[in-house]
Amino acid sequence: MIKLTRHSLVIAAVLAALILTQVILLFLSPAYYGSYFDIVRPVTYVLILVFAWLCLGRNMRIYSGEKTFILVGALGLIVYLAFGFISGLVVGFGHNAMNISLVWILRNSWSYILIIAIRELLRGLTMSRVSESHKYWKLLAIALIFSFISLDNLGAVINNGLYLQIDWIFTSLLPVLVMNLYLTYAALHGGMKGNLVFVLGVNLLLFFSPILPDIPNILDAIAIYSVTFIMFIIYDSIEWRAKRSAGIDVVYKDRRRWWWTIPPGGLVLVSILFGLGVFPVMPVAVVSNSMASEFRRGDIIYVERACPSEVKVGDVMQYTHNGIAIVHRVMEIRYDTTLGRFFVLQGDENPLPDPWPVFDHQVVGVVNWRTPLIGWPTVVFQEVRQR
Repeated sequence: MIKLTRHSLVIAAVLAALILTQVILLFLSPAYYGSYFDIVRPVTYVLILVFAWLCLGRNMRIYSGEKTFILVGALGLIVYLAFGFISGLVVGFGHNAMNISLVWILRNSWSYILIIAIRELLRGLTMSRVSESHKYWKLLAIALIFSFISLDNLGAVINNGLYLQIDWIFTSLLPVLVMNLYLTYAALHGGMKGNLVFVLGVNLLLFFSPILPDIPNILDAIAIYSVTFIMFIIYDSIEWRAKRSAGIDVVYKDRRRWWWTIPPGGLVLVSILFGLGVFPVMPVAVVSNSMASEFRRGDIIYVERACPSEVKVGDVMQYTHNGIAIVHRVMEIRYDTTLGRFFVLQGDENPLPDPWPVFDHQVVGVVNWRTPLIGWPTVVFQEVRQR
């Protein structure tokens, strides 16, 4: 039989109120989004926080390694910002749509930054009162609830097609879930302040920086996965020291050793970044047999980024046309008084050249080598996407 205490009832009420704020959003008409995000939800969060603070009290269980969590949060923030900045140097930066004017900056401060801060305070308050019985199941449940209330785009995604929903799972849902698992785990051990340092730091950049790295959503998701993994490794590797400083009798063998996961984790990360085209050479799956003399459908070809001036007649070149990547052979390089310099390309198996000129800004790179057959999973996935 489950024993209900005053604190457990308060925690249940707080979590139920947070869930309700998100459920309302799912059924809310888009005409009322502005009022809900700017007035109703912030005020509701403030009231929930006041209720939790008064009922749960200020006597929170603080772990002896609280300062360590702050350090871990700060290091995680630095790694995330460095990842974004370096990625921006490779793919470029774009104007931040959240930073339009002073009015919008203040509006975002109230409607988003305040709510994000309150979420972490509520997470810390609830986790500080979680009983020891089945605490990790409770941790999982609370992490799932906080993940749910963090997905403000959930309503729009429900009406999207299958491909967009799959893309949303990998680029939004899973990163949010992974991050909330770590934040809830840290909050269970008194890491609320460290959580605030990391989460507020990331979101202050998102809402207040005038420019942001123009990186794909999947790349940002990978950054979240990686940074969360790094923060957990740092925390877990020094947890035993914090326990010893608190007078808890532990021995060296109690220290879990996560260092062995770093090399394979780094290899996986580099492989994913390579697949996303971050490096000067990137893999591309062949989806047609228009160049069967060089490579066939299902092969992986490797495209080396090149300046248009370096491309010669006879090179197999990748270019973009209306958002589609095409790999054909350069047949001619022409100059026109109106159009300027452009390329004429043709697939080796095609009877006619491509029916459009290819300009310098469309050039991606030239093909250097291939690996046969291993591109079939990508080909099949693209076919499913187009149905």
